[in-house]
Amino acid sequence: MYTIFKFYFLTTYLHLSYSFTQFTSWVDHTFTAHSFYMFLKYIAIPFLVFTITYFVSLLIITRYYFDKLKSEKKNVEAEINDFLADLIFSNYSFNETKLKIVAFKNTDIFKNKWCKYLILDKLIHIKKNIKAVNPNLILIIYKQFRLNEYSQKLINRKKWYYKSLGFYHYQSLDYKIKKAYVKPYLESKNKYLKSNALIALIALSDEKFDILKNYDEKISRADEMKILDLIYQKKSVIPKTINSWLDSNNPSVIILAIKLMVRYRENITASRIKYLLLHQDIIVRKEIILAIRKLVIFDANKTLILHYKKESDIRNKISILKTLTIIGDYTTLYFAINLLDVEKNIDIKFEIINCISKIDKAYFDDFTTDDEAENELIKKIVLHVNNPCLN
Repeated sequence: MYTIFKFYFLTTYLHLSYSFTQFTSWVDHTFTAHSFYMFLKYIAIPFLVFTITYFVSLLIITRYYFDKLKSEKKNVEAEINDFLADLIFSNYSFNETKLKIVAFKNTDIFKNKWCKYLILDKLIHIKKNIKAVNPNLILIIYKQFRLNEYSQKLINRKKWYYKSLGFYHYQSLDYKIKKAYVKPYLESKNKYLKSNALIALIALSDEKFDILKNYDEKISRADEMKILDLIYQKKSVIPKTINSWLDSNNPSVIILAIKLMVRYRENITASRIKYLLLHQDIIVRKEIILAIRKLVIFDANKTLILHYKKESDIRNKISILKTLTIIGDYTTLYFAINLLDVEKNIDIKFEIINCISKIDKAYFDDFTTDDEAENELIKKIVLHVNNPCLN
């Protein structure tokens, strides 16, 4: 097929060369309609036809080789799947495993450059998705194929994303011995590299919390979710000193500590709650209010009522009211009733009415004020509170 296209392009090129020679004979004449016609006939149209034919042919050839490569990769992938399944689930000894890998390396399949990268992807996929697999065996296969050298080469490269990919290999395969290669990058000026190094170190550490305890950098929301997910997956035990984390100078560490205490249903003392409610970081205050709600700490009822007037953030005020709806009593009811006339923000007013209704369902049955507009507004909110499906 390629030879046919090559012959076609050669003959077309010769035709274009001849056409150009014919056209040059009219160059010295005045540019007339006839000369323009000759330009179109011998230059423009042949060139356009050649260009279109060339790109269409190139597209066909590219598609042909793409489909061929795709089919080849599919076959190789099937061979690799069978090989790894046999290797991992057949209880071979170390020497037998080693010999089988050596034999596989000598096959035509392994001669493809991308074959070992495909093996690495498969090993990571197996490690992540099959819990019963022997992690030491996965590492043996990883090292016998010398894929650890590939990971190390990635870390030695200059670009941060190559280094991060190397970290990911160690992290995914639980290659704990390589922690020392990752740790220096916690001091990197590149925030993405530093972030990926932190996640990898947490994943590779036996004591997941040791790294976080004295960490002084801000932890992004995305990294926070990754860290919590890693800790939950590993079923780590909450550290005995978790309460001391709440005194950290790093708000990110405090937020993580609060979330961990909620996750493990750890009690938060009244003194800690008062301290954290006065924290200058809005997110810290938000998380402790949410923690009180999730842990249903009834003893924090009066503390939240007293804090409400001090809170500067509207979203946190709304969160306080939502929490008081869960843990509130008749003290809360009187507080909310007095607040109803004071607060004008519609979102806050909605939560006040919701709080009152949840504590005393009959309160608004005969409720009325001198302000007709206020009466109408409260009726609509009460209707919505009692029928949340209404718009």
